Amino acid sequence: MSYGITDVGIPPGHVMGRQEEPSLFKFESSADESKHIKVRDVITLTRDDFLQRLAEAVVESPGGKIMIFVHGYNVEFLEASRVVAQFANDLKFAGPVLLFSWPSQGSLTGYTVDETNAEWAQADFVQLLTTLLETIQAQNIYLVGHSMGNRIIGRAMTALASDRPDGDLIVFREIVMIAPDIDADVFRLDMAPHLARTGIHVTVYASSNDRALMASKAFHGYPRAGETGEGLVVVSGVETVDASNVSGGLLGHSYFAEDRRIMEDIFALLQTGQRADNRFGLKALESNGVRYWTFRK
Repeated sequence: MSYGITDVGIPPGHVMGRQEEPSLFKFESSADESKHIKVRDVITLTRDDFLQRLAEAVVESPGGKIMIFVHGYNVEFLEASRVVAQFANDLKFAGPVLLFSWPSQGSLTGYTVDETNAEWAQADFVQLLTTLLETIQAQNIYLVGHSMGNRIIGRAMTALASDRPDGDLIVFREIVMIAPDIDADVFRLDMAPHLARTGIHVTVYASSNDRALMASKAFHGYPRAGETGEGLVVVSGVETVDASNVSGGLLGHSYFAEDRRIMEDIFALLQTGQRADNRFGLKALESNGVRYWTFRK
């Protein structure tokens, strides 16, 4: 693993839920910080320097908060940096935000390589979480994953829970899984029960309009946990939110950063800890005797 700080500029006129980037339709070939989200600099640090700076930032944050974001398939480091900077800015998150960037190939044709690399990265993520537990005095840690990144979070937390005393995991307040590219039955029968036993709140956002997950389903031959419809994953211990009626870009896969309603719901979840029944923009439904939620129209 390598460590560092990425400096990302957010334009003055930034709108929540919008990823401002250069547009060929506007004859823009490069990022202009006055109009676009732009990576200014990437500073490499030693592990010890990184941990010292992180510890200082946690002490200064209200409630000793850390958010850790794990990106998905086909997302390289600089793009992931822009996304997580926008995400943290829109959430007004009052604490340091860590991007765990694993070696995605950054290409549509690199899916199988990305799957392998995500699997290899799970041990590194466990190592990172273990280091944070042992060296950083955080009081509240929030884990947010997108797409394939949820495999890393889910498996790592399952491994961590089996290796450490229950009291060690009390600092993990929320696990937010957005469009999880995980086999639906693997999540339902294996991963979700293990996560539920940790006592950590787990929220899954899923959509029937996610064409990236449709492609993953066609590739694997099985539904994904981030889909809805007949394959909607509704299990005890997990709050599932059907986000099918929100927008999500060309593929309907990046809705977490491109729709204000999603951002406002995650804001309420992370800032107040409100459960789905108490969040204003959601309404409750039921499937097989278990509640799930969708966005009010």
